[in-house]
Amino acid sequence: MRLVYKLQNKLVTSFEGRTLAIRKVVTNSGAKTSGIDKILWSTPEQRFKAIEELGLITKNPNKYKSSPLKRVMIPKNNSLELRPLGIPTMTDRAAQAVYHLALDPVVETKSDNFSFGFRKNRSQHDAISYIRTLLDKTHSPEFILETDIAKCFDKISHDYIMKSCPICHKHVLKEWLKSGYIFENKLYKTEEGTPLLFEVGGIISPLLCNLALNGLEKIIRQEFPARKKILGISPKINIIRYDDDLIVTGSSEKILIEIKKIIENFLKIRGLELKKAKTRIVKIHKGFDFLGFNIFRKQYNPRLNKLTRQKTVLIIKPSDKAVELIKVQISKIILDKKLEIAAIIKEINPLLRGWGNYFSISYQSQNTFIKIGHLVLNSMMKWVRRKHPSKSILKAVSKYIIKGKSSSNHKWVWGINKIDPTVENKLTILNLSEIKPKKHTLLKLDLNPYLLENQTYFALRLITKNSAKLRELIYKKYNHQCPICSDSLHNGEKVELHHIKPIKDGGTYAVSNIQPLHQICHISVTHRNKN
Repeated sequence: MRLVYKLQNKLVTSFEGRTLAIRKVVTNSGAKTSGIDKILWSTPEQRFKAIEELGLITKNPNKYKSSPLKRVMIPKNNSLELRPLGIPTMTDRAAQAVYHLALDPVVETKSDNFSFGFRKNRSQHDAISYIRTLLDKTHSPEFILETDIAKCFDKISHDYIMKSCPICHKHVLKEWLKSGYIFENKLYKTEEGTPLLFEVGGIISPLLCNLALNGLEKIIRQEFPARKKILGISPKINIIRYDDDLIVTGSSEKILIEIKKIIENFLKIRGLELKKAKTRIVKIHKGFDFLGFNIFRKQYNPRLNKLTRQKTVLIIKPSDKAVELIKVQISKIILDKKLEIAAIIKEINPLLRGWGNYFSISYQSQNTFIKIGHLVLNSMMKWVRRKHPSKSILKAVSKYIIKGKSSSNHKWVWGINKIDPTVENKLTILNLSEIKPKKHTLLKLDLNPYLLENQTYFALRLITKNSAKLRELIYKKYNHQCPICSDSLHNGEKVELHHIKPIKDGGTYAVSNIQPLHQICHISVTHRNKN
């Protein structure tokens, strides 16, 4: 550990490490949201000054003083409930970012194999794909312990984190944990937990959460070895965790009750406990929800496929909660805001595309996509009736439909009735049923993305995952590198397509006229062109 701390100190004090940390902060989706000091780094001058200021922190860590977080309430994922969110200052985000560079490789080496949340090159889709692999046979485990951890980020023991965190400068960690937060103009102390930092620029909280929960898989395996039979049967235990959401499979309810006790004892040491309202043991035929998906088994219909000998089939589809939430969001955009058609398209397409891409890893999502498409159709019909109450519905609707593409199964789609093939995609409402199922290749869990010998494997995975047809051609032309900074297009930053000759000046959408640039590089190019 002495060598680890020495290398960490070298990294966090280096100019390169600090520069990369600032770059991560200003390219994050929360870069335009300030903390309690209301300061943003929007100009090159401010960012270069920030590199120097960050050096004063990392080179004098014992003098560092973290600012309180600005707390706001935001909706939970796939829910209308609200949860607290802490927003750090830009300076504190940069400190978190540079120490994350030093901490994450160390935590990664000790992480559980089947932990997928907030780890480099891992995702929800990896977790769902492994669940499919573990449960898609008739002889797969029949019982599921479904649970999550109550107020995980708010309750983690500070003493445990301070003792177990492999960080070179403990004072910096203590400052983050004890920073407090301001809510409705009142300062609150934080005696436990790691306030939610990661949504708007902060990235330390999920890492500390993983640090606290690592080791759970090992303890369960020690008590229930994979090849050791219990009461004459194989336990069939698998532990899948994403952040603080957890499922454990087993061959009997009795085994899972014992595992639940092991988990409770494990969490107690860390100041945590299971959420009773969301903890239950269910049979796979009744199903369970995980990461927005509903997963269950049902009897196989042999008439549909005579090649299989399986009696049951695993179904993975969007959960009822996820469906209800997008219905509410669609209704708000189309019916509640009273927007014009162009504004509706601008707001609803990213929602539909993101939702569809997320659930497209299961072909069983297609039926749900069709239902959501019908909802959009009905909502748009209501919108038309409200907008043109005195016109016949046929005449009113004809203003907002255009002919579908030849590759589409739909004869017409909602949009702006304009004949302009170059911009047609931007002027129509996306139909979810046109999003095709995508195969998600299983991740090799024994590979570490920080080891040089594994980087080719992870780079190829990211290229495959991120490449759509047009982007694939453009990325390949530039050898998957940003032509401005020469760094990989798959380094985690947002990539934007830049038109070398602007469309307004006669440029085209051809591959020859498009460059793939990191967002920050794109900003520098457009700023330079304006000057």
